[in-house]
Amino acid sequence: MTRVTGFLVALGGANHIYTPVLFGESRVQGVITGVLMILGGITAVYVGARMSRFGRRHTARLIKDPGGLEPGSYILYLRPFELDHQLYGIRPDPSRNPVRRLQSPLSRTFEEDLVLTLRWRLGKVVAVGSPGERLPRVGARRFYLPTVWKPTVSSLIGTARLVVLATGTTEGTLWELTECVRLLPPERLMLVVFTNRADYGRFRSAAQDSFASRAAELEGPQAARLSAFRLPDHPPLKNPAVAARAVGTQGLITFGPGWEPQFVRLDPTAVRAVTDLGRLRAMIRRQVHPTLREVNGRLAEAPEIPPARNAGPSVPPPGAAADDHGTTAPRTE
Repeated sequence: MTRVTGFLVALGGANHIYTPVLFGESRVQGVITGVLMILGGITAVYVGARMSRFGRRHTARLIKDPGGLEPGSYILYLRPFELDHQLYGIRPDPSRNPVRRLQSPLSRTFEEDLVLTLRWRLGKVVAVGSPGERLPRVGARRFYLPTVWKPTVSSLIGTARLVVLATGTTEGTLWELTECVRLLPPERLMLVVFTNRADYGRFRSAAQDSFASRAAELEGPQAARLSAFRLPDHPPLKNPAVAARAVGTQGLITFGPGWEPQFVRLDPTAVRAVTDLGRLRAMIRRQVHPTLREVNGRLAEAPEIPPARNAGPSVPPPGAAADDHGTTAPRTE
């Protein structure tokens, strides 16, 4: 409501300036009033978007016991925790049109957009909450783990319908990636690349070192799989000369039956459209949705997921109390 009110105030300010000018009766006082109304309206739109986004953090539903998740019933979203802060914000909209910006529902964040797409195509999404956060981020339903977290995450990886892992070079992310390759068949892993070619190159190098180190600790097929695993190159833009900007997801990596990687670059220069918004929609329609349909088809043909092991304990976030409905309600005191 604040965003709509702000937009109407800004529109009224523009009309306050334009109408007197149209009839040749413009006055300095009227122009100043109109400018102040426009600035106030824009501020209200911005503040309203932030309030809407922050308010949803207070009502986010949490998972009390990850061990109660049924095998194959969820998508596990893994990522470096600092990525939460980078992606937390109003979903960038290439359109400069204020009406288009108001159509962005509820100041949706990048993670919310990703989760909605995955849920629509593949199933519900869960994630580990960042330790120490006062309120959960919006998007995937979160659960919180104690200091000893690896056994629980390993168990959840093994029983997830799909693991979606955002690339990164943190120790935890590299361990999670090696655990995914060790435990999962290739159709149940998808990597999401949010970084540019240089950062992806650093991730690729760090991942290979992690695979080699972990393979040295194992024996048999798992060690051989880690030793042979390779990540693909980060493809360049089809037409770098085209003035187009990509925000958020830069690419998706899926794997064939023999762990053959396929890097699907989200390339705005590979599609044609009149506006940036049209290019974004075409990119999602032609590059993202076909990839998710292919992943869903592979999952439908995959073997049944084995029974769950004990996923281990979970803990509420700091300043949160568990209720009687299997959720954890954050306190704001």
